[in-house]
Amino acid sequence: MYQETAMANESLVLGIDFGTTNTAAAWCDLSGKIHLVPTGPKSFVLPSVVWYGSKNRVLVGQPARQQILDDPYHTIYGIKRIMGQRYASEHVARLKDQFPFKVVEDKSGLAAVQIYQTVVPLTDIVYTILEKIVKLANEAANEEFEECVLTVPAHFSFSQRKALRFAAAKLGLHVRAVVNEPTAAALYYAKHKDVSQKVLVFDLGGGTFDATLLGIERRVVQVLGTGGETFLGGTDFDHAIAENLCERFAVEQGLDLRRNKIVMQRLLSAAETAKISLTKEESTRMKVPFVAQQDSNFLDLDQDISRESLESITDRLIVRTVGITEDMLAAANIAQEDVGEIVFVGGQTRMPAIQRRLGQKFRHDPKKNLHPELGVAIGAAILGRTVNLPRGPELIDVVPIPIGVMMPGVGTLEVIGKNTAVPVTDRVRVEKRPEPGKPLAFAVYEALDPASVDRELLGTVRAEADWLEAHPGELEIELRLGRDFDLSVTLVPENGDTLQIDLLPPKQA
Repeated sequence: MYQETAMANESLVLGIDFGTTNTAAAWCDLSGKIHLVPTGPKSFVLPSVVWYGSKNRVLVGQPARQQILDDPYHTIYGIKRIMGQRYASEHVARLKDQFPFKVVEDKSGLAAVQIYQTVVPLTDIVYTILEKIVKLANEAANEEFEECVLTVPAHFSFSQRKALRFAAAKLGLHVRAVVNEPTAAALYYAKHKDVSQKVLVFDLGGGTFDATLLGIERRVVQVLGTGGETFLGGTDFDHAIAENLCERFAVEQGLDLRRNKIVMQRLLSAAETAKISLTKEESTRMKVPFVAQQDSNFLDLDQDISRESLESITDRLIVRTVGITEDMLAAANIAQEDVGEIVFVGGQTRMPAIQRRLGQKFRHDPKKNLHPELGVAIGAAILGRTVNLPRGPELIDVVPIPIGVMMPGVGTLEVIGKNTAVPVTDRVRVEKRPEPGKPLAFAVYEALDPASVDRELLGTVRAEADWLEAHPGELEIELRLGRDFDLSVTLVPENGDTLQIDLLPPKQA
């Protein structure tokens, strides 16, 4: 729930939307006017790309993006999808081979990238991008920002939220709030609409998808339910197009282009360009020279693609977004006809087929008055305007992924359920104590299905035998999730003082 009020002091807070493809930022001045951070001539988005050259030369943003085809091994992009993830996780295994640069494991067990002979943590990449956008913001505002509001996909894991916060803190920014991207977009929408209705925020960006239902009562916003998928975004549409091109080329020439990462990167770039063109055009031509060599001759890829063909190629992805949306509404016990409006967020929602499919599904025209790429940053700026109030705004988000504990001999038990409002504190009883003289150890997980790609080990907890012996009787495990999704674990004995224990990171488990 969010209530907009007047600003209490003169501190400016920067709203930052760190995206898979682009990063944007905005702030509210003392009069309440919103300012977007310019990143170039007539541009307010910074490509989330970093290029590392020899002799410690580094480029960020559009200059770095231009290096993707020329030097793909040292041009890092798209890392939002894997930051904060364990290298050994299914998440990273599904994605690491899609990048031309080398994804490796850092000393903490997380996914990182190798630049020349150096292993670079992904938080360092994020830091470099944030450093650039903050520098541009400082120049635009003629003031040094010291505080920020960060946005994340609603379905972002605990570890991913922590990684983004860490990168911002390393930059010297005081993170005042971490808000889900659909919620931030709704704040922007509610600011300009004096409405009382349920709004579906359909957030399909470069790397992730979120479907979030919000109740808006004039300018008060409350999250009613959220669902999403970590691996569903514009990048997957590009890959679907590129795969189709490879299949057609294989039929025509008998060669498999997918074995060459450099060629695949060129095809992905051409696919993205074609996809954008087909937003307005009915057909376009894709020509990528010198994609292969046969009998001492170089072969070009030269094919026409129509909007109808694009929609056929990517239909399965659109169907997945609709299915996730339907499941989210069902879990929130909200009928489709109760959805008053649809607000599109993320550049991929510009695709006519997506707007048409959602319009038909909910029997009304989706709203296009919210800028897909900039609405989230503006919403973060609106929230940033009020975080310094003595009473503060009330913003209620929900848990996107259930959290549970796994104990030996007992199994996994859910403690905090999906779509539970935060902050939340819940407990589960320890059904089986360890034998005398032995410690109690259990693991804390996100998601309960062992086969789910979203299942993520948050860490382990250990209570020593002497503490257990001093606290006989019934014992409960208490998990508390704060407004910014910070997690704490406490043991609550039947008699005596409670024991708060830090999570031991997975690498140290």
